[in-house]
Amino acid sequence: MVCPNCQKNISGNKKSCNHCGQDLTLYKKVLMASNMYYNNGLARAKVRDLSGAITALKKSLELNKANTDARNLLGLIYFEMGETVAALSEWVISKHFKPDDNDAERYINAVQENPTKLDGLNQAIKRYNNALVFAKQGSDDLATIQLKRVISLNPHFLRAYHLLALIYMKNQDKERAKKCLLKAAKIDVSNTTTLKYLRELEAQPSLTRSTETSSNIDNNQPSTIMPISSYREDKPNVMAFVNLVIGVIIGLSVSLFLLIPSIKNNEVSNKNKDVVDYSEKLAALEEKDTAIAKLQDEKAQLQLKLDALQQELDSIEEPNNNPQLYDPLFEASSLYMNELTKRERDRELLDIAEILSTIDTSQFESEESLQLYERLTQEIFPIVSDQLYDEGHDLYSAGKYEEALETLNMSYNYNSDNVDAIYFIARSYHRLEDYENARVYYEIVINDFSDSRRFNDAKQFLNSISED
Repeated sequence: MVCPNCQKNISGNKKSCNHCGQDLTLYKKVLMASNMYYNNGLARAKVRDLSGAITALKKSLELNKANTDARNLLGLIYFEMGETVAALSEWVISKHFKPDDNDAERYINAVQENPTKLDGLNQAIKRYNNALVFAKQGSDDLATIQLKRVISLNPHFLRAYHLLALIYMKNQDKERAKKCLLKAAKIDVSNTTTLKYLRELEAQPSLTRSTETSSNIDNNQPSTIMPISSYREDKPNVMAFVNLVIGVIIGLSVSLFLLIPSIKNNEVSNKNKDVVDYSEKLAALEEKDTAIAKLQDEKAQLQLKLDALQQELDSIEEPNNNPQLYDPLFEASSLYMNELTKRERDRELLDIAEILSTIDTSQFESEESLQLYERLTQEIFPIVSDQLYDEGHDLYSAGKYEEALETLNMSYNYNSDNVDAIYFIARSYHRLEDYENARVYYEIVINDFSDSRRFNDAKQFLNSISED
């Protein structure tokens, strides 16, 4: 156990800290209460009383926020209910309190090491949010489609079952609503939202049956307060029949007068709803079309670039006396065209730059080959120079000055205008106390790059060398 006052380890049987004298009686009671709530939450979780377990575990963490067992179990329960973000949050906090030998790290890795599953969970959350928006707008069909997809992606997403059941209840589809709620009850047997919706479904039919039963009793039961008259054969009453017919006609007329406007209004509202749904679908399609058009434009630009390079390659004529002269240029061009088909961040250009740096252009006989070489170097060398500068700067920051010099010099060779590479070459020599070489590169920065942000620093370090 750790003392809450001085953070020193102490024996579990001590009533006070050996180091600072802090009374630990109340502290031990708090820890015991926290463990008691954790055990209660664990027992509830084993019988799938997840809501009760969450309540108990939250009380445990209120008493001891560093109770990693309770926090890990709370994360597992959240994950079981489909609350992925809440689960990961609890595990990250748990790992903060106990960095080593913590099951939370295993849980986090199990989620993050499966990109397909993680993407599915993220898609489920996004689709649930879309379904919630559709439901608030009254687009029940779109919301239902989204929620069914959510449940297929994450079958334990409790809130998705609740929202889908609510939509079914709104549309009087009680059977489907009940099926959704029963599935939710299998995940969490004591969830108050599930139980409330099930009670609503059971209350409506019983109320209807009781009303019908009472009305039948009232209609079938003979009146006991009316006097019984002696038997007398009634004569047919024609006027009663006429009044009945007139009443039926009047009733039908009134019904038609009241119902027709309502039917028309319903038709108009349905049409308006269809227009809104169509507009939403149309907007989604337009957004997809825009994204596709953008990708097609990027593809077309890359294709034009590839075609131009290919055309330049085809225009080069190999000399008869030395057909292998242009092989490195062809190889570099081919590799570069392959890299262009990849995403920009995935392109590897260092090997191509090394091939280009070994080419002796003085032996080229065609103007087209020189133009192709210049184009490739202008496009590739600056990018490779920046990449090498980043690696060299990291080595410099780590204190590996000799390794940094090797990488930064390569960066400088590929792009002599990379002032950052030149400056840190000077700084690396300065750190290695090779002041002569440091002076050379400081002067390059000062003389050739007077408008750069490295100018003042280079001048100041050069002065410090001169003073020494």
